[in-house]
This record gives sequence, structure tokens and C-alpha cells, in this order.
Amino acid sequence: MKTQIHGNFVGKVNFIDQYKVKIEMPGNTYVAGFTTNYNYLTTTNGDNHFIRLMSSLFTFNMYCVPRPDFNTAFRNINSELYRNEYEMMQYLIPEQNKDDERTRIGARIRDLRKKNNIDAKDLAARVGIDASNLSRIEQGHYSVGFDILTRIANALNARVEIVENVSDNGNETE
Repeated sequence: MKTQIHGNFVGKVNFIDQYKVKIEMPGNTYVAGFTTNYNYLTTTNGDNHFIRLMSSLFTFNMYCVPRPDFNTAFRNINSELYRNEYEMMQYLIPEQNKDDERTRIGARIRDLRKKNNIDAKDLAARVGIDASNLSRIEQGHYSVGFDILTRIANALNARVEIVENVSDNGNETE
């Protein structure tokens, strides 16, 4: 028996391709991946139940449950998908805002450059890029490739790392 859906929901759900769904919630966007295109096929056959179900499940598990735990929400959503005879999610990842990340990384580069008392033109020369491009990188207006980012880090006696997101109170975030 399929879950009945009624009421207004906050989440907006769209297929990225046949295997991935993007779920947009206020303040957060998630990407859910599936191993087959079953959910996509059921939706394209005129049944929007899957889209409505995903929207309501995310709205409930991420906003209505007090202090939601990401892993618990993932399990609860998958349980309901299974119960409603849909394929369960293989993975669920938060999608970070690329503009915010560029701004954060640029500010970190500027802070390290100033901490090391290196002039922007000098750093640009050390790295082998134009000073105006370094300025755009530091302001978060320019998407820098990994090779250049590594050269900047080396010139600042730093390294590029992938680290877990942490909230202001030191706890892991989803």
C-alpha cells in the first residue's frame, strides 16, 4: 500500500538524470543516487507519486523531526521508499554552494598570504599567474584549477586537503 500524500511541502525534487535526483530544501540541496533507473521510469510514465513522496519525506525528516541526524534521516527515507515499492537511495550527499566555496577558499588564500607577509604581485609571480587572476581568486570570482591551487598552497607553505565539514560548535555537519 502506497503512502498517501497531502498538504504543502517545502522540498523541490527534480531528476538530474535517470539515476540521480536533486532535492532543494531551504538552506540545503541534496543529491540522491540510485543504482537503476526504476524510479525515473515510474515517474516518466505519468506517476508523480515518487516526486511528491521524496519531497514530503525530505520535508518531514529534515525539518519536522527535532534535531535531525543525517544518517537517521537517510535510513528513514530509504525505509519509506522501500515500503512504497520504490528503489532505495544508494547515496545521499549535500550539495555545497560553489560560490560560497570559492569565496571561502579565496579568503583563506588571502589570509595565508598576509600572514606570510607576501605581496599579491609576488605571490602571483611565484605561482606563475597574472596578478589580476590572483585578485579574482582571492575575491572568490574565479574558479581555480587544482594545479594552480596546489602551486598557490606550496608558495604559501600550505597544502590542499579535503576535510570534513564542521559546524561552528565543532560538530560534523551533513
